[in-house]
Amino acid sequence: MNDYFIDMHSHILPGVDDGAKDVEEMKKMLQIAYDEGIRCIIATPHHHPHRGRAPVETLKKRAAILRQAAHEIDGRFRIFLGTEIYFGQDVVQKLKEGKILSMNRREYVLVEFPPSQTYQYIRQGLQQLQFAGYEVILAHVERYHCIVEEPELAEELHDMGVNLQVNAGSITGDSGRKIKKFIEGLMDQDLVFCVGTDAHDTKKRPPKMKKAAKHVEKKYGEDYTRRIFYSNAKEMLKKRC
Repeated sequence: MNDYFIDMHSHILPGVDDGAKDVEEMKKMLQIAYDEGIRCIIATPHHHPHRGRAPVETLKKRAAILRQAAHEIDGRFRIFLGTEIYFGQDVVQKLKEGKILSMNRREYVLVEFPPSQTYQYIRQGLQQLQFAGYEVILAHVERYHCIVEEPELAEELHDMGVNLQVNAGSITGDSGRKIKKFIEGLMDQDLVFCVGTDAHDTKKRPPKMKKAAKHVEKKYGEDYTRRIFYSNAKEMLKKRC
């Protein structure tokens, strides 16, 4: 496949959460992403009680800085804005009021839960968002202990219409052999919607995708790789990337 990817989960906005701490680090992350073949990023800062709850206007201003820096690298390097939403009972209301951003102002929302949360709570939270009219993307599905221990629950969520996102590093073993095997099980059943880097910095959690894409292409083929690293996210954006 071509080496162009869409990174739909990235904490690259400067100074708003536990991701890029300033513009300098943001620019370094951008260059790493570009060198990895990423040509479109959806910046997804945390909306989280402890990791960041910057106002929407602040996020938009930081996104403009990010977009300008991306265009200095390549005029075709596209930047969009979303949020990684830590689920709570007030989330639907905040989305409706515009206090939390959906993915590129579309109907998709990226949502996370505590890793040790019960499956019943996760399922109910996802359904609450679906009933409110949103297309739900469950962030880094491989982090939820209940689902890793019972992989058939991932299939149940998929059948409910939940889109499952996995992190690129987890595909290649950064989270351990058990998680790598779990993700391979998801891919064997075609349950993965898209891949994101979940990048936070340049060292420990950089925006790298190429290694994961090569691994998936070798095992599952070019068409499948293009779908989860590019096409599904492009369709979600409803814009040319």
